[in-house]
Amino acid sequence: MSSAKAQRPIEKRETMGACTCTYTRDEEKNCDGTHKVVKAVKAELAEKLEANGFPHAAEYVRNN
Repeated sequence: MSSAKAQRPIEKRETMGACTCTYTRDEEKNCDGTHKVVKAVKAELAEKLEANGFPHAAEYVRNN
């Protein structure tokens, strides 16, 4: 019995085109969806800031 796992060939992911948000991690600067993660994290952070009494900081996070 072999304990080695079968390796899948490396595949190039489909990209969404040229990135305009500048959050991409792709070497060729193609959009990889990172902006969606950034947007979600910023929204969660802003919500927590506002809930803890920092409305100005929450507004800054939402707009920058």
